[in-house]
Amino acid sequence: MKLLIDESLLGKLDDLQLLGRVTVGRPAAHAQKDVYFDTPTYDLMSNGMGLRIRHADGKRIQTMKSGGSVQSGLHRRNEWESEIDADRPDVESLKRMAEGDDAAAKLLGMPGLQDKLQPIFTLDIERTVRQLRLPAGEEVEMAIDRGHIVHGDKREPVSEIELEIKSGLPHRLFGFALELLDAIPMRIGSLSKAERGYALLARAKPKVVKAQKLVLKKDMSVEQAFIAIVSNCLAQIHGNEQRVMHDTDAESVHQMRVGLRRLRSALDMFEDIIACPAVIQEELKQLAGRLGAARDWQVLAGSTLDQVTAHAPKEVDVGKLIAAAHEHAARHRAEAAKEVASLAYTRLQLQLAEWLGGKQWRESLDDGATGQLDVPVTAFAKSMLKHDERRLLKRGKALDDNEPESRHRVRIAAKKARYASEFFASLYPKQRVRRYLSALSAMQEELGWLNDAAVATELLAQLQISNPEAAMDASFARGYLTAGIYGSGGDIRRLWKDFTHAKPPYKH
Repeated sequence: MKLLIDESLLGKLDDLQLLGRVTVGRPAAHAQKDVYFDTPTYDLMSNGMGLRIRHADGKRIQTMKSGGSVQSGLHRRNEWESEIDADRPDVESLKRMAEGDDAAAKLLGMPGLQDKLQPIFTLDIERTVRQLRLPAGEEVEMAIDRGHIVHGDKREPVSEIELEIKSGLPHRLFGFALELLDAIPMRIGSLSKAERGYALLARAKPKVVKAQKLVLKKDMSVEQAFIAIVSNCLAQIHGNEQRVMHDTDAESVHQMRVGLRRLRSALDMFEDIIACPAVIQEELKQLAGRLGAARDWQVLAGSTLDQVTAHAPKEVDVGKLIAAAHEHAARHRAEAAKEVASLAYTRLQLQLAEWLGGKQWRESLDDGATGQLDVPVTAFAKSMLKHDERRLLKRGKALDDNEPESRHRVRIAAKKARYASEFFASLYPKQRVRRYLSALSAMQEELGWLNDAAVATELLAQLQISNPEAAMDASFARGYLTAGIYGSGGDIRRLWKDFTHAKPPYKH
């Protein structure tokens, strides 16, 4: 686990009673220099791999890392290392160590790779290492790093803590990190030093992360499926943090918000068996609200008002509205970035990860309730899909009234039904799931546009107040959008009819 800390606060670590209680032996300090290698066409980076030679204590250690994942700051990667005599990597020894890993073996088998490798960037680090034994017995190595990533005349400071579990349960790291956070402000680091180095070269920019395919097995229990689903949602949330904090694009906010919606939907779906602590649920709701405000203004500025432009008379200046909406979007975008970079968000991540990794819901369950966790997921999935379908069909009857509130309720029910169908899709025949999701998604997309239009009218009302000079323009835009909302009943009813004819995947 990586924890980012302000360099000015590193000295406080030595005085922490918390560290004194769990440190075994004396801390060891040394200087190290890591030289990272890649080909001129960055083949290692492109395949998610990193290769370095570490110079420390008169030795040279080559290390290659590949694949893996990062969740709540907990890095899991394949790693091979060995001591070497030269200042260049030894590809043949890496091949022998990585045998059995198809991706690594394929890359290391590239013709002429040994000769193509060249230094890309370096890390100059002062590292202090502590050996810890946590109260529950876990053995942890704590490395405190201070230094720089260097490429030519470019330098980026490094000030972080690495916690590596040597023996015991990995989720214990989250509880220990929470104790550290109570003493000194920190943030979870989701990028490796290699990724930060490539970013310094402007060769790698964090990608926008969409929901990854989720595969559940039919022999899974409810609890196992719950952990897999929540972990999948968290991967989408955490995967977009860097872009939300450091970029200005709309898509990263949207995808992080989608991840939060999926997570909250999953927690709601399982709540009768696995109850998430109220404090975590409230924090997730507030975070979703922050991201939602940024997303709503970005949609208004980036797409909704564009549809008004083509139908606006000459005297209406939609461009002025778009400019004003962009100003609001930028402000809310900055607030969302600040929220994701906050201590409150870091604490939420750690609390949720500790709860999930430690299966803490079991602490409040009696034997009878615990038995529900072991029920086959197939039975639970069928029950949930039935429940979501009944709710959606019931709410859909109100579509005939052509009112935004009724459509909003249908949209929420459709979204929950879609998320549930996607969560459990791997348990049913692909073609059946595809047909059902296609009809559901088409209807949800239309309802989503209508919701965007309804939200836009509310935001435009705010613009009328905050930007009096644009009041007339906003009034026209609101009228145009309102007419579209009430004039779309035919499309919705057609899409609803198509959906009702689609057979849910659980029906044989």
